[in-house]
Amino acid sequence: MIVQRLPRFLPLAAIVLSLLLLSACSEYNKMEIRELLDARDAAVSQHDLTAYETLLITDYHAPQQTRQSIITKMRHLFAQFKQIEMKSNNRFIRMNDSTHAECEQSYILRVFADGDWRQLSERERLQLTKTPNGWKISGGL
Repeated sequence: MIVQRLPRFLPLAAIVLSLLLLSACSEYNKMEIRELLDARDAAVSQHDLTAYETLLITDYHAPQQTRQSIITKMRHLFAQFKQIEMKSNNRFIRMNDSTHAECEQSYILRVFADGDWRQLSERERLQLTKTPNGWKISGGL
């Protein structure tokens, strides 16, 4: 009797297994994206322009911004302030498909100027693209 019922459950089992695998892939991608965004915070806080550059996709696409203009802006920020701290929080990551995602997050950027810390709090929406070298920021900066 169990042998006769087994084939009816196979399609359902296949669907459940597929959903579990998709969920696991999505969570793994989100973990990699969180690591990318944490690396951005660290690169800014450590004045590490080389590390920051590696986080951007080669063909960064955003209205009126290129990869090079973003790098130039960061170079200027690092030169202007000797101490910078960046910390992101309140993240919401949405997978658009297997190679594109969007992250909405808040961040606090603190800079030390004129003997005092100044702080900027913002909310941003970043576009992310999965490349052969991992997830990269592809828009929203």
